[in-house]
Amino acid sequence: MNHATAIHIARLFYNAAKHRFEAIVEFFAPGMPVPLRVPVRVHADQGIAHRQLTRALTQEAQRRGIGRL
Repeated sequence: MNHATAIHIARLFYNAAKHRFEAIVEFFAPGMPVPLRVPVRVHADQGIAHRQLTRALTQEAQRRGIGRL
């Protein structure tokens, strides 16, 4: 993905029983007819800072989704 990629985190929720966040991370880029949607799970405390959570979810999505393209 290049610098023109936009990232959106959709359907985020916290699974208290498993102490993890679950989300769908969407990657948008010019030339893609639909966004690439990558489901991710990140183990973290519910009180994690928003910036840290966003970074963790995005990095996991890149590792699981874009890294496999």
